[in-house]
Amino acid sequence: MKRILWILFLIAGQSVLAGDIVINEIMYHSVGTEVEFVELYNATGSDVNVQDWTILDDNDGHKPCKLSGTIPAGGYLIVTGNLTQFTARYPGVSPVNTNVYDTGSEAWSLGNAGDAVRLYDAAKVLQDIVVYEDGGDWPASADGNGPSLELLNPAMDNNNPSSWDPSTGNGGTPGRINSAYTENAAPIARDGTRLTALPTAADAVVVTVQAFDIEGLASVSLLVNTGSGYISTPMNDNGSGGDAAAGDSMYSAVIPAQPGGTLVKYYALATDAVGQTDTWPNQAPASYEAYTVGYKPPKLRVTEALAVNGHVNQDNSGEYDDWIEIHNEDAATVNIGGMFISSSVNSPQMFQLPSRNLAPDEYLIIWADDDTQQGNLHADFKLSSEGEDVALFETIDHGNVLIHGWKFGRMSEDISMGFKPMDATAPEYLKNPTPGASNETSELFSPVCINEFQSTSNFGGTDDWVEIFNRGSAPFDLTGCYLSDERGENTKWKFPGKIIQPGEYLVIYEDVLDFGFSSEGQDVIMLSAADSLTGLDFYDFGPQTADKSEGRSTDGVAYWTKFDNPTRGSANISSCVDCGEPAAVPEDLVLYANYPNPFNPVTTLSFYVPKTEKIILKIFDASGRETAMLADGVFQRGRHDLTWNAEGRTTGVYFFSVQGAGFRKTGKMLLIR
Repeated sequence: MKRILWILFLIAGQSVLAGDIVINEIMYHSVGTEVEFVELYNATGSDVNVQDWTILDDNDGHKPCKLSGTIPAGGYLIVTGNLTQFTARYPGVSPVNTNVYDTGSEAWSLGNAGDAVRLYDAAKVLQDIVVYEDGGDWPASADGNGPSLELLNPAMDNNNPSSWDPSTGNGGTPGRINSAYTENAAPIARDGTRLTALPTAADAVVVTVQAFDIEGLASVSLLVNTGSGYISTPMNDNGSGGDAAAGDSMYSAVIPAQPGGTLVKYYALATDAVGQTDTWPNQAPASYEAYTVGYKPPKLRVTEALAVNGHVNQDNSGEYDDWIEIHNEDAATVNIGGMFISSSVNSPQMFQLPSRNLAPDEYLIIWADDDTQQGNLHADFKLSSEGEDVALFETIDHGNVLIHGWKFGRMSEDISMGFKPMDATAPEYLKNPTPGASNETSELFSPVCINEFQSTSNFGGTDDWVEIFNRGSAPFDLTGCYLSDERGENTKWKFPGKIIQPGEYLVIYEDVLDFGFSSEGQDVIMLSAADSLTGLDFYDFGPQTADKSEGRSTDGVAYWTKFDNPTRGSANISSCVDCGEPAAVPEDLVLYANYPNPFNPVTTLSFYVPKTEKIILKIFDASGRETAMLADGVFQRGRHDLTWNAEGRTTGVYFFSVQGAGFRKTGKMLLIR
């Protein structure tokens, strides 16, 4: 998301708004000798001191590249991987950051197949981020063919592929205006949704898309094809015709109910006042969204995955590679052609599978080796040993919905994760991987397991805790083992000296852990061995309800359920018939996005206060000047909604800041007349 956090800071006695230092150009794969660079542009009206700011790729384990100096208003700073090679390729280009990022054992370079560029200020606050790819919706010609990636206009969302073009000449334009620059930025259409995933013949379908343009939109349309070509329907942002709310930049239209079996294709088209357009999905109508009325996905499951294959099984080239196993649990043969396999449950079109029949009870191995030349069952990605996702999605024409997917935790060599028994509700670490066969014959890797946990309580109740259980037949030494709520950072809390006996429970509370588990289901629970590299147990949980726990239905088994009456430190006996809706209770100040945004002239600003305290809410204009004070007083615990009427204000970007005891959070909004 563009400009994730905005802060105010003082430079030379002036109030300057950080966050307008924009990642403006990226050369990640040059022709010949690899000469990488990232160009930063100062889109503010003031000089900005970037001393001790840093830039980093997508790996937190790499060493950040430190920035230095000042970027003048409207000026540039080039950050390169190799200063000598850059100077030789681009003589006379300046200013170039004196530090480079591609040197030493902890160095990094920008991946040719896609990567992230992250910019942090001196306080380690993320100021800008671009996550690019070498194809798909991103300009493919920037991948080793000569051009760089250039942002069309610094005011555009630089995390949106449609905001970028390849440079018109080879080598890009470091240190000067982009060759792809356009004064009148094209509109943006993105983040479309279909509110009914798999419509039936009785369902009218609401489709929404976010659309906006800096200079103003002329129209937003939904083009729908039910078999006789695309027909245009206006999309509304007026709170009617299926639209949820007026003026929030979310445009909506309704596709009428269609007969069963109808293939419905659609895409959205945004047009600005000078005729520039953008589509969602990008490259429409060649690409499109779709569903088949009344369709039900087959019973396919992702039953096992191995991220570190040392000696288990070889592919057709004799290599020990990562793999994902799919099982057909349907009573009928299923053709997987056009379905997608992915390493993220949020990326439904990662690798398209070939036409291949799967008979009932048949297993199929997909090699996650990033080597598609070895065959059409070799995906163009690998699995991370730190933990990742495995997911199977339907074809585009069948709605591209998730058929089955799950997260896995830290994997060590030749230890897989999969379902045992095969109808289990959560995967386990398996000591003996069983590629292409049932997991029933495999032994569970870990005798100790996460058995139950609670993530939220009402006032005064017991707060977050997790219960560990020894389901094995021998004592287990937990000394030096780790608990964490985050993949990739599995050493958050270290067990002191403790031997847990067979059948024994051990409960660890939040005040000991020094971290808690999200009641919104945004965290995981990971139990790792003392070497910090071997996963013992892992659970990915969903939203939770206050004063109710979740755990294995009986101690140590792979079926999980909810408990009306938590059983910490004792045998699990589920009594949860209806655990109710999850009640997420934030523990920190929460600042919500204003609504609507863009707006004209009234918008609502909302925040949540975790305890009664004094709150100050201010509005600033684009130059950092305070223009309004919405709140300066004591607020009770809970959510609060305040409105701001910008009548008489000029069109442009404004910022709001909520300040309490020891914290400040800020946001950005756009007033359009």
